[in-house]
Amino acid sequence: MFEEALAAFRTALGADHVLTGDALGRYGADTLPITRQIPAAIRPGSVEEVQQVVRIAAAHEVPLYPISTGQNWGYGTSQPMRDGSVIVDLGRMNRVVELNSELAYVVLEPGVTQRQLFEHLRQQQVRLWLNPTGAGPDCSILANTLERGFGIGPNGDHFMAQCGMEIVLPNGEILRTGFGHYPGARSTWVYKYGVGPYLDGLFTQSGLGIVTKMGVWLVPEPEAFEACYFMCNSESQFGPAVEALRGLLFDGVFRGPVNLLHRDRVLIMLERYPWDALAGRQLDEARAARLAHEKKVAIWNGVGCIAGSREQVRAARQTIKRALRGKVSKLAFLSEQRLAILRTFPKAISVLMNVNVPELLHSLSSSYGMMRGTPSKVALPLAYWRNRRGTPDTDDMNPARDRCGLMWFAPIIPMTPRDVADFRAVIEPIMRKHDFECCITLTAVNERCFDCTLPLMYDLENPAEATRAMACYRELSERCAEAGFYPYRLGLQSMEKEVGRDDIFWTVATSLKRTLDPGNILAPGRYAR
Repeated sequence: MFEEALAAFRTALGADHVLTGDALGRYGADTLPITRQIPAAIRPGSVEEVQQVVRIAAAHEVPLYPISTGQNWGYGTSQPMRDGSVIVDLGRMNRVVELNSELAYVVLEPGVTQRQLFEHLRQQQVRLWLNPTGAGPDCSILANTLERGFGIGPNGDHFMAQCGMEIVLPNGEILRTGFGHYPGARSTWVYKYGVGPYLDGLFTQSGLGIVTKMGVWLVPEPEAFEACYFMCNSESQFGPAVEALRGLLFDGVFRGPVNLLHRDRVLIMLERYPWDALAGRQLDEARAARLAHEKKVAIWNGVGCIAGSREQVRAARQTIKRALRGKVSKLAFLSEQRLAILRTFPKAISVLMNVNVPELLHSLSSSYGMMRGTPSKVALPLAYWRNRRGTPDTDDMNPARDRCGLMWFAPIIPMTPRDVADFRAVIEPIMRKHDFECCITLTAVNERCFDCTLPLMYDLENPAEATRAMACYRELSERCAEAGFYPYRLGLQSMEKEVGRDDIFWTVATSLKRTLDPGNILAPGRYAR
């Protein structure tokens, strides 16, 4: 039946878009020490072809696993949840279907990347910003939204900025959510909920359908914009700073998430792992403290943005200064004009401000640009921390192709100093035990909680170290669950165990899956038993 399905796929899509054998190499490349058996990959170019693919798969009982651009680093990249699934590569479906500059939204297909939309906005000369993630310019906007991912600028919660979907269901029918199922509806892309049950969320983090179009709200370019950078040179400042930041977020002073990066997270983006000195061991405290002193990196390093009219930004700047006075060691605001001055006089300003401007200028420029909607690879070097081959040129980074070892553990933590301290008390001994750096980033995804993106970076080509990384990940998951800290997002390394819990939630999720997809054709094992 599989060979019959392949023949039918070739008839529907053309032989060039049905891949087998050696042509499948890129789909199996991963940053996880996991390898799935992938029999084929197919590349539909339209929603009509997706419908044909789904119907063929159902008729021949061939499981499918849809991807957009396949750059889901640290969670599985392009690989399916289960062996034997045919990859449905939606990368050819890369049209910007509609751009509405007046109402600040775009309608796009799965293959549209952050780079492509950024360039499209620039070509159309519209003053609108997208909200990029740190995963790189060539990642899919739609796919990250379906995983309920985050950026660091305005509209940082990507699912909250989503409005309207077109979905191919497992029986081949098309579902349009919100007002999209009504002929001639004018509000499909401007009002999320439509009328009746709100269905969009069912198609995030699930295998209930293949999303082929999505509306995304963009950010009108504000009159004024500044990035706010601050540093805490001691752990004692962390608690008061968090309390102050929470108040600022509740008051709407910041436009979008605020990021808090631990010293070690910043260092791994500035340094190469010292193999000769450490030979696979964790970056020790003495070495980290010395490097931090040399690079002028604080214990905690924060960044957020303010935007609006000039008067609003001026007022926000003063409010932040008052709120953080005495709670942080350094506080600075970066605008286009100040960034230009830094680029012109980096060494002089380094001396005046006691900050290593020449070395940090690239990171500052990239993070500032990302908050203004410019995609960047500034975060990708962390994947190469323990890669013995070295870090390639920025424009040529591909962690899966380059055999980087990276997996993400991403729990949600209430935004209180007590909860963060409890969380660190769980994870830090585990990371030390398994000899991996504890590189914490806390992202205030709303006014009440942090998402902690904790990377496990290891030498993928060393089987013993890869095994140790998986053991570390399992222990992190188990101990954090016991302490009440659960991840907001799962990957190949954790999904099967999580959804296998004796839990009415996963029972209901699986029941929905069986109702919409009785043959279990679409993404079997993905967020359902």
